[in-house]
Amino acid sequence: MKRILGSLVLLFLLETLARSAAAQSWNASGPRPRGNHSAVLDTSTNRMIVFGGFPFDTNSTQNLNDVWRLNGAGGLALSWVQVKPKGTQPAPRWGHSAAYDPGSNRMIVFGGAEGRSSPCANDVWILTNANGSGGAPAWTQLSPAGGPPAARTTQGGVYDPTTNTLIVYGGQDCGSTVFGDVWVLSNANGIGGTPTWTQLSPSGGGPGPREAVGQSVVYDSTTNELIVFAGQPPNGGNPFNDVWVLSNANGSGGTASWTQLSPTGTPPAARAGTSATYDPTTNRMIIFGGASSSFLGDAWILFHANGLGGTSVWAHVVSSSVNFPEPREGHTAVYNPSTNRMTIFGGQIASAPNLGTNDVFVLRHANGI
Repeated sequence: MKRILGSLVLLFLLETLARSAAAQSWNASGPRPRGNHSAVLDTSTNRMIVFGGFPFDTNSTQNLNDVWRLNGAGGLALSWVQVKPKGTQPAPRWGHSAAYDPGSNRMIVFGGAEGRSSPCANDVWILTNANGSGGAPAWTQLSPAGGPPAARTTQGGVYDPTTNTLIVYGGQDCGSTVFGDVWVLSNANGIGGTPTWTQLSPSGGGPGPREAVGQSVVYDSTTNELIVFAGQPPNGGNPFNDVWVLSNANGSGGTASWTQLSPTGTPPAARAGTSATYDPTTNRMIIFGGASSSFLGDAWILFHANGLGGTSVWAHVVSSSVNFPEPREGHTAVYNPSTNRMTIFGGQIASAPNLGTNDVFVLRHANGI
C-alpha cells in the first residue's frame, strides 16, 4: 500500500510540474555573451549581479571582469544596468566562485582562471553596495590568513550568512590537477574580524576530485549542509549524476561528513557545467542544462534534496512553454523563494557553441508548487 501511494504521489507531482513549469525568455542590450561567469541574487530588491566570465566569440583574446545588474530578475520589468565599481578591479576571469551576503550587501568573489586557460587564481575580492543601493559599488581585495587553498577554477562555492563563511569544494588548477578538498573562509565578507582560511577533513569518503561543479553546488543554511550534484572527474572522464551531502559544512557543529544519497525515480543524465538552485522552504534542488556528449536543455527537481524529511526523489520538469531554453552549459541560475522563480543567464549553447549567448530565461513555479 505504501508503495502504491508513493507512486500516486510521484505521478501527481509530475503532472503538476508539467502544468505549472512555464518558461519565459528575454533578450535585450546588456552584457556581452559569455559563459562560466558568476551571478548572485539580492532577493530583497530582486536584482541579479553578474560578474566576469569567458566570452566565446573567436575575436576575444581576454576574459571579462565587467559587472552588470539585472533589475527585476524573475521576469518583472527586466532591465540591464552596467555597473562601474570604484577601486582596483579584479583581474578578468572565468570559473570563479561568487556569493552574496544580504546583510551587508556585499558580493564575495574567489579564484577562477585569469587567462584563457591559465593561470588560476586564489584571491578573494569584495564588491560593496553590490545591489546598487546604499552608495556606489566598490571593489576591495581581502588578505585572508590561513591556507590559502590552491589556485583553482570551476570549483563550487556557497555562502552561509548565519556564520559569514564561504565554503569551497573541488575545482581544477588550470592544468592536470583536479581537487576534492573542502575549504572554509571565515569572516568572508571582510567584516567582523580577519578573514581566515581553514581546510576541513570530512569523514565519509566523499565525491572525490571533480571539476565543472561551480554552479551545481547549493547550501542549506538551516541544516548546515552542502549539496553536490554531478561534475567532471579528472582526466576528462565521463561526468557524474550522483548526489552528495556534506553535513557540518561550515566547519562548526561537529565533524564535517560526506553522505551519498540514493534518490528514487529516474535520475537526470550524467553531466557537467549544469546549474542548480535550492529552495530551503521545500527542501528542493532545481537543476537545468549542462553537457556530456552533447548539450542538455532539461530541467529536474530533487525532492528532499538534503536527505532529510523523506526519501530523495528525482522528477523531470516537463514544460508546456514554447520558449524553453536552448540546451547549454556554463550558464548561471539564481532563485528567489519569495516569487518561486528561477532565472538563468548566458552560457555556451548548442546552436552556436563558439559564440555563446546573453539571453535570460525565467522558470515560473520553479520548485513545482
